[in-house]
Amino acid sequence: MGKFIFDELTGTPTILASDRVKRVDQTGAVNTISSSKPQENMVCMFCKGNEQLTPPTLYQDADEWHVRVFKNKFPLLNDHEIIVHSPKHDEDIEDASCEQGNRIIRAYLNRVSYYGSQDKEVFIFNNRGGRAGASILHAHSQIVAAKGFPGIIEKEKESALKYFNENNSCFWCDMLKNEISDGSRLIYESTHFVLLVPPACRWSYEMLLIPKNHKPNFGFIDETEINDLSVMLKSALSSYNALFNKPDRNFWIHTVRYEPYHWHMGFIAHLKVFGGFELGAGIWVSDKASPEVAAKQLKEHVTFYCKVEN
Repeated sequence: MGKFIFDELTGTPTILASDRVKRVDQTGAVNTISSSKPQENMVCMFCKGNEQLTPPTLYQDADEWHVRVFKNKFPLLNDHEIIVHSPKHDEDIEDASCEQGNRIIRAYLNRVSYYGSQDKEVFIFNNRGGRAGASILHAHSQIVAAKGFPGIIEKEKESALKYFNENNSCFWCDMLKNEISDGSRLIYESTHFVLLVPPACRWSYEMLLIPKNHKPNFGFIDETEINDLSVMLKSALSSYNALFNKPDRNFWIHTVRYEPYHWHMGFIAHLKVFGGFELGAGIWVSDKASPEVAAKQLKEHVTFYCKVEN
């Protein structure tokens, strides 16, 4: 099991989880320290029929499952789970139906509820491709639960509280109003969500999805929002595929249990690698397109896919 360690001067958190070097690496891009090679031809433990190769099932949507959850064999922290997106080896969110997307979202919500009942926060994330940190080829997300997460989420919570105390309003609600009014970084506005490129994007073509309805916790969304989110999620990921030929990418969900937070999702396509400036100075470099240009290009594709699904 991993543990948090902190820089003595800055407080920057790191998870020490050295046992993860032992995990299967089918992409050949993760465990480079052990000179591992891609293992694409091995039996996939995430495919239907190979359930005995993984830890026991914690959640599945039906007896003949479409989405399945189990503990990670090589956890970052004690509570670390795998959410398999589909029994089909080559089917990811953007390849599947929106109903399958609904099933994945409901699996997320089940685990959020489970850990919320234990007074724990959760972090949900997805890695696709070796450059994005994936070691298994079969599409899946991961969820880590803890009493709290230092780093970006903690800083967001602190800043959100400060903003609320100074303005008596939610930072993200105000951000939505400003971005919708401005329009230059807006990618798509649906009934329940807004997809945009953040004004201070850390990475070119970064996307931010924010629910219109103010809720601190992702676990509070209702059925109509699930359906809308499924379309938005599929369309956002499809736009990356259309623009960049199915790049390695990540998405994540920032959610906390209490006000004045506002849950949201982030997306990044890996179009470059970290350089010394990013790693040494901790300053992101967005050098492929301005937020406005990126939004315009993404908008064309997201709008097309949303119309197809709706």
